[in-house]
Amino acid sequence: MERVLHGSGVAASLPEELHLREATRLVIVSSATLYRETPVISDLEQALQPHHLATFTKLSQHTPESAVQELATLLREQRADAVVSVGGGSVIDGCKAALHARGAESAVHLALPTTLSGAEFTASAGVTDTATRQKLSVFDRRAAPRVVILDPQLTLGTPERLWLASGIRALDHAVETVLSPIQDELCTYLSLEALKRLRLALPQCHRNPQDLSARHRAQVAAWWAALGLASVPMGPSHSLGKLLGAPFGIPHGITSCVLLPTVLAQIASSEPARLEPIAAAFEVAGPQEVADGCRALIKGLGLPATLSAAGLASADLAAYLDTVPESWREVVRSVY
Repeated sequence: MERVLHGSGVAASLPEELHLREATRLVIVSSATLYRETPVISDLEQALQPHHLATFTKLSQHTPESAVQELATLLREQRADAVVSVGGGSVIDGCKAALHARGAESAVHLALPTTLSGAEFTASAGVTDTATRQKLSVFDRRAAPRVVILDPQLTLGTPERLWLASGIRALDHAVETVLSPIQDELCTYLSLEALKRLRLALPQCHRNPQDLSARHRAQVAAWWAALGLASVPMGPSHSLGKLLGAPFGIPHGITSCVLLPTVLAQIASSEPARLEPIAAAFEVAGPQEVADGCRALIKGLGLPATLSAAGLASADLAAYLDTVPESWREVVRSVY
């Protein structure tokens, strides 16, 4: 990554960033909802004339492999030398995977995220096999965004549930960075700061969705929280969430809403000292109160706190539990 630009209105710098990289054949990639229901994409298309060649809108939740291959074909046919991803983690991951499939050195990737997922800050991408619904991983540093533009104005059209749930996903990144068995001092420090900011900014966004300052603070916090993704291994909330997300059609932000408090409660019962820095960031009395503090934050945002509320059908519970490590099955079952 070369640059992160952040603040209200910074999306206006996109043409200049592309010019600096001598990019003249551009493909915009966004979700169909963002394209259809907001002026964000049409405004960008106008701003990027005459170099805009096409807009691709078929990347949906959990990044289907079939759509990734279709995008890779489009990039090849258009001889694109730049990809502008505008959207959440599925769109940004899809661009990384498509660039990897095409040959990542062929085009520069610039990302304008509209959620707090943090996908723009990693070189990895999760892609779902269309037939099996299993998640496949791609890793290619050349396909990662070179420029990330965090403009809160672009996020105003993001559905509130998606915005807030992706914020809990960012909180999950920060928590599991702090708890990782391999420690990176800078990432831990920034993750603790991110926890403090997200804990305050997300309720502010919930109370007033038009609050650009709160949305910007959440974006910066999500950036800091995501740095651990590329530096240290994540923990059980992420691994259990991957087993729940794509196979059962549940967004990753929602998996974090259900599983993160559960994981925190389990750690508090077995290794409470590990939660002391997180307790300080949450401003609760001690490790035993962290899970309840996290759960209260999630419920206060109007987000689901159980597997059933998250959308897991009772008929699918046994199938999900079959994939969960035995030591976690009863813990996970308890939050249905």
